Amino acid sequence: MRVEIPVDLLRGREGDENAELVLKLITFFREARHEWVISPRDVGILQVFLQRHVPTLAQTYLLLAQKASMAQAWAPHGESNGVVRVAGETLASDIRDLEQPAVLVVENAFYDWQMIEAIARLLDCKDVVDAKESSRLGVYNGGGKDGAAWHAVDQAAKFSRTKRVVLVIDSDSFYPADRTGNHEKADAATCGGVSSHVLSFREMENYIPNRVLARQSKRTTGMSSMAKRLESLKALLPEQRAHFDMKHGFKGKPHRSPDQKRRHTRQAGTTFFVPSRHGDLYDGVAEQDLIVLQEGFGTDLPSLFLQEVMRGGISERDLDGLGLDAKQELRSMFEMIRSVI
Repeated sequence: MRVEIPVDLLRGREGDENAELVLKLITFFREARHEWVISPRDVGILQVFLQRHVPTLAQTYLLLAQKASMAQAWAPHGESNGVVRVAGETLASDIRDLEQPAVLVVENAFYDWQMIEAIARLLDCKDVVDAKESSRLGVYNGGGKDGAAWHAVDQAAKFSRTKRVVLVIDSDSFYPADRTGNHEKADAATCGGVSSHVLSFREMENYIPNRVLARQSKRTTGMSSMAKRLESLKALLPEQRAHFDMKHGFKGKPHRSPDQKRRHTRQAGTTFFVPSRHGDLYDGVAEQDLIVLQEGFGTDLPSLFLQEVMRGGISERDLDGLGLDAKQELRSMFEMIRSVI
């Protein structure tokens, strides 16, 4: 996180009283756990403080401060947003907040993190991956939407002033701008101090590019049927693809709900259905494509996505095919995660 130490905490008696805690903060900056926000005009005051309290390390810390002050001087206007400004009365609790790992809560820590890592590597957000690997970011398994929202609020309560918790959940939306119960869960978590992001697309898997799905069709036993399924998926408009059940298809999970009415096709013995909650979203789709898309692409797509990204066979350009400003949304999600690290 970006942290500013007011000069009042460096001067005179207050500087003496807070020296131990201030130096602990500076250690966070030296270890690159957090980013130091300091104005060039305050470096001289800091130098006096350092020479008084840590003369042997004064030069090292001063160089660190000078580098940070130059970055601040060149920062775009408005970069002061999101800065943690410590104060004498909150210094001890601020340090406790800052020394804990940031928290990312998802529905399924295994699959969702694979998705997030794959996208992070594509969008040049590897610093988020590095934060997890260095234990500066913890990823927690919510066990579904309800559990994730509850767990996020529970984690936020462990922070005193700066709630370093992000919740990322699927929307489970059946059509564009469909507001679901997941949005209400995220809103409730936000009231509890959590930074929440509800995906615009139906689920995480809807952000997987077609090129990844093409790799799956080459390694699946039903290679021919999987390839046909991909061609039918490509026939969908971006907003239709965004709300398709990528894992299970229109058929959905086992134990279908009553609203899924079968339609008979012109082919004898062939039926298909589209869940009624989709409304008229798929009305213009060819009947044959609806038949083919009764099945989805399976539940192991996140693992395949990350594997293909690590192999170098997928690039950021592949995300462009998703349309609907998907890349911009994903970048915003990573900015939210970065803001608490």
